Amino acid sequence: MATLPGIDEKLIRLNPEWTVENAGSTPLEQNLSISDFKGKRLVVTLPGAGGFCNKELDLIKDNMNRFKEAGADEVIVVVGTDILTNAGRGLANLLQDPDLAFAKANKLNLEGVRSRYLNRSVIAVDAGGNQVLREDAQLLGCRTLDGLVEAAKKAFA
Repeated sequence: MATLPGIDEKLIRLNPEWTVENAGSTPLEQNLSISDFKGKRLVVTLPGAGGFCNKELDLIKDNMNRFKEAGADEVIVVVGTDILTNAGRGLANLLQDPDLAFAKANKLNLEGVRSRYLNRSVIAVDAGGNQVLREDAQLLGCRTLDGLVEAAKKAFA
């Protein structure tokens, strides 16, 4: 097994501790990498936070327990566009790849387009940071919840 390419690339997450009241003392964003999360991680990439099947964001958020039952300790959604426009959509681990460093390391970026990924991918990473499964879908092909959960089961069972 090989280490997930780009596992240490810094991504941006909205800071859950940020509020209007503490805006002066608490940063709005956090810089995190996939390696900052521990355990078995299911990384779901989306082409962007706006448009292109936002339903997947809600499916993941509303069914987090199914991913946990399938063996994922953490579910991380990585997008190429501005997460602030969606205010996180209620996902604890929604990360933005602002420089497309993770995308480039995983051959996900759509050439000539700064904020979109070429594919939608589900990538399973074991506790040691090794990629144990990767399934790609077409850019415009919305994935089903069952398909995403089955990927976690295959990887972590």
